[in-house]
Amino acid sequence: MQSGIQENFTWNRSHIFASGSNKVILLVEWYGGSFRQSRKRNTPKLIAQDVQLHLWFEPQVSLVRVHGAKAMKNLGQSIMIPLGHLYDGVKQFIAIELALQAQNAGMHGVLSAQWKFKEKNKERIKELPVKELYMNYTYHTGLLQQPEDFHVRKHVKLLETQTVLKKAIQLFEFGDIDQGEWLLRRKGDELLIEAARFTDTRLLEEADMLYQLSEHYVSTYRNRKVLKIKNF
Repeated sequence: MQSGIQENFTWNRSHIFASGSNKVILLVEWYGGSFRQSRKRNTPKLIAQDVQLHLWFEPQVSLVRVHGAKAMKNLGQSIMIPLGHLYDGVKQFIAIELALQAQNAGMHGVLSAQWKFKEKNKERIKELPVKELYMNYTYHTGLLQQPEDFHVRKHVKLLETQTVLKKAIQLFEFGDIDQGEWLLRRKGDELLIEAARFTDTRLLEEADMLYQLSEHYVSTYRNRKVLKIKNF
């Protein structure tokens, strides 16, 4: 197995405007072993524990948010993102949203990234080589008008679903059933439109999941509310 962790870093845009401030998203994907689209339903083998992604930002870069994980800020322009364990062939992903200040046209460094983890049954922390990531600043309108990378856009939508689901459950727990239902169905509609636009089955499945959860939670919490009234 090569290096313990296989990684992919993908920007949502290949070029940004040189004279203005920009927000960009970096999709980080990682897996161990050999990634396969279809896997048997047996329990995947543990490869590494306590996976961490360390990021050091250049001075003109600031963190907006991390989708799919909680970052721990260190001193200065750096963060550490704890990412749990690594299993054979199981791909995971997060998205990092950044604000970039204006720069001269050309390639400029944005951040440096390094993986740290413990190999199975070992206590010593293993560190992979630091990788530097760059962005192309330009004034070329044709390059600036290129569409956003759909692969990144899709995965951000999937990560946003987790946040929406948590918020909806909180609303249901607080008794705001209508608002919880609206939140789930609105996100489902958004994913359905994206799925139809790009002919993507994964987004379609996610939209269908939200519609089903909406019906399930509405039924569950309304029945719970009726029982409380009867027992009052």
